[in-house]
Amino acid sequence: MDTVDYILDAVLLATVFLQFRGRRLTPRNLALPVAIVIYFLFAYRKGVPTAGNDLYLTIGGVILGLIFGVGAGAFTRVYSADKGIYAKAGLLAAAFWTVGVVGRTAFSLYATDGGSSADRTIGTLMHTYHITTSKAIVACLLLMVLVEVGSRQLIVAVRYLNLRNLTPSAA
Repeated sequence: MDTVDYILDAVLLATVFLQFRGRRLTPRNLALPVAIVIYFLFAYRKGVPTAGNDLYLTIGGVILGLIFGVGAGAFTRVYSADKGIYAKAGLLAAAFWTVGVVGRTAFSLYATDGGSSADRTIGTLMHTYHITTSKAIVACLLLMVLVEVGSRQLIVAVRYLNLRNLTPSAA
């Protein structure tokens, strides 16, 4: 992992922990996390390998991202208050979000800093499960984070729009 990876993970964790106290929602702050992840996706990923079981690994990452993102979105409360519409993450929302971010970070740290033991373990798993390239792992992790962020933000945005349509003065 490099500095940019740490920054992305810190930003993703901060987005939920900032919402423990309740954060005013705007179209801009709903779109910003998705835009950040899309930027990183284009900066790091140039396609999805499909040989062997590479595509299945990537689909697994998408499914995990969906589980963590929907979990985080489902347990985020969106409500109207005096000065607008707010989102407040509950404990379960933070748990889903944190497990996704920390899991990806832990794997990345193990893969990059785990030494020869990590290389052998990951190499053995790749061989056993017919993963043909480490680019499949990168695609898996990047699509996982994109789907996690996107699904959570989509759930919160739909609730935001429903409340905004009910209370035009809150917008």
